[in-house]
Amino acid sequence: MLQGIKLNSSLEEEFSGSRYFGILSNIRKINTFVGVNNSGKSRFLRTLFSQSKGTKFIYEIDEETILNILNQTKEIIRIIDSLKAYGIKYKYWNSLNSLSETIEKNEVDVLNNILDIYWYLSTLDVHEFELTQNQYENHLRGTISQTKSYVTNLGNLINKLGKDNNKIEKIYIPILRGLRPIAQSEDSFSTDDIYLNRTKHDYFQAEIPNGLIFTGLSIYERVKRLLLGDESERNEIKEFEIFLESNLFKKKITLIPKYDDDVLHIKIGNETQFPVHKLGDGLQTLIIILFPIFINRSKSHLVFIEEPETHLHPKWQRLLYRAMCNIENHTYFISTHSSVFINSPSNSIFIVSKKNKKINLHYSDVKTEKVQILKELGYKPNDLYQTNFLLWVEGQSDKIYLNYLIQKVDNTLIEGEDYSIMFYGGSSYKHFLMNKGDLNLDFIESLNQNYALIMDSDRSKSGERYNPKKKEIVNLFKKNKSYCWLTKLREIENYIPIEVFKESVKTIHKVKNIQLDSSQFGDRCKYIDLNSKPTYKPSIKLSNELFSKIQKNKNGSLKGIMAPELRKEIEKSLNNTKQTINTIDKIKVAEKIVNTGFEMENDELNKKIIALVKDIKKAND
Repeated sequence: MLQGIKLNSSLEEEFSGSRYFGILSNIRKINTFVGVNNSGKSRFLRTLFSQSKGTKFIYEIDEETILNILNQTKEIIRIIDSLKAYGIKYKYWNSLNSLSETIEKNEVDVLNNILDIYWYLSTLDVHEFELTQNQYENHLRGTISQTKSYVTNLGNLINKLGKDNNKIEKIYIPILRGLRPIAQSEDSFSTDDIYLNRTKHDYFQAEIPNGLIFTGLSIYERVKRLLLGDESERNEIKEFEIFLESNLFKKKITLIPKYDDDVLHIKIGNETQFPVHKLGDGLQTLIIILFPIFINRSKSHLVFIEEPETHLHPKWQRLLYRAMCNIENHTYFISTHSSVFINSPSNSIFIVSKKNKKINLHYSDVKTEKVQILKELGYKPNDLYQTNFLLWVEGQSDKIYLNYLIQKVDNTLIEGEDYSIMFYGGSSYKHFLMNKGDLNLDFIESLNQNYALIMDSDRSKSGERYNPKKKEIVNLFKKNKSYCWLTKLREIENYIPIEVFKESVKTIHKVKNIQLDSSQFGDRCKYIDLNSKPTYKPSIKLSNELFSKIQKNKNGSLKGIMAPELRKEIEKSLNNTKQTINTIDKIKVAEKIVNTGFEMENDELNKKIIALVKDIKKAND
């Protein structure tokens, strides 16, 4: 089973990636490359197809190599562990230790775990440690320096992984493909494969060892040659016809290279045979793609396909996907914009984008429990991958406000094209930012390399401290030079002019006179209808002052509390029940507010939205 591909070192000038050491890991049977147009998807596929010399293919890693890697890793872990005696704690200790144990047990994804360990160790820095006493900082720096030689040895072992494999069989199916000869010569059409000639001229002028480029134009001659061959060759066509019947047509299929024609003919069930070009373009596409990978099924191939969804209805795309999976030996590499291929749970998804004038590759695992949470929120993988910028907000009303604010700063930006906004559901942000007990951006980065996060502070007054975990998240984003806004005010609603907010609540809830907390840190999601008739309730709430007196008794008694004081407290609490506190419909109110429109009067809001728009435009540039 192919685990990874080690690219020729010269290609590192063209390609980059998170935790990237020139190795493409997380390889599965079908590997999908997604990204906007001109991001470099097809170029990377052609590079993999043509760069066999100097490129290593990593299959199973032998036990001796794993043992050597493990020994180097354990030595570094031992050195880091010695810092505990000085009160110095490594923030990512749990993740590092877990990865080491996983490799020792020789569990699945060994290559990926090795690369993760190397990333942690090769990027060791002082800020990744917690010091209880600053006097030991120099000792920490010395210890980090001590690990460098071991990290270098570990890197050398990783660099030797895999083997040169110029003999590996490869198939490339370009975007330029078809079943009908199109080059006309006098009154007939030339059988010359001009798609192949053009593809070679543009992309593959050098010879590709064991590389088949199949455009479909040669299918007439290929089928004819096999039908005129020996029994095993003739049987190949019969097997392919059965394969088409069971996977696509659900009827008996016969392929016929008619002697007085230049295109393949086909007979479906009891119908009269006809030229294959009378089939829909979708069925022709399926035959073009499936023919070379089926005929070569007896031997493992790397199969590279450019945008297999071209001309295919989503139903046919699903048929193609299943048919490809039914051919066991091959490993597929696909560039696509198709939601069918992106949303398939058994794929490996690689996000391709332009970054610092390089083609940036980033693996995203669609099988994690975190993606399952996103699915429960109503998102599909293609919603997340096929966007240039991903903005995370707390709820659906925040998404409504942020879309309005972004448009207000730059109305040329379009959601779904230039950026996407997704809500993470309040405190569930922890699901997306926690990994093995550590706070990190692995999952968010796996979805998109350009991202931002907005969090409500939920503070009830100006001097109140921020939630420590939220502050830690802000620092994490800052470390990764990514946008993160933790609001100073309670939540996004508090940045909207109070009169605009109040009028929208009155309109949506059909009330004329309301009491609303208008302070900067007030909860605007609650209101009191001042015109409603008083309806006293049996449940009352004691004031904190009175309750603290009761608490001092430690037995729940009213000892020391005078009857007039208690009577006054009950009357006051009972009187408060006559005003019913209502909860606003946040989404409908938000929609009303943005339809009415409002000005960005708050300086913090103005600066933060302008900075956000700048990041979105940078990602799109």
